[in-house]
Amino acid sequence: MQQKLNPAPTDPTQQMIFAWMPWIFMFMLGSFASGLVIYWIANNTITFIQQYTIMRSHGYKPDVFGNILTSLRLRAKTDGGKS
Repeated sequence: MQQKLNPAPTDPTQQMIFAWMPWIFMFMLGSFASGLVIYWIANNTITFIQQYTIMRSHGYKPDVFGNILTSLRLRAKTDGGKS
């Protein structure tokens, strides 16, 4: 969700890397000590809230869930409904 606050990169390779990075980190960090995983989740949550609040205070209302739904619709169109 945090990545959806930022504009998407124009390079398709970067878009793909940024789309897969959270999933890769989830599996990489899943075997770490539970304290580190809790820290990582708390840090990402606080960072998301902070960035969202700053953007709202500057007059921009990010549509996080709309961005997620839009990216899923675009992926479905480019896959031709295969996924």
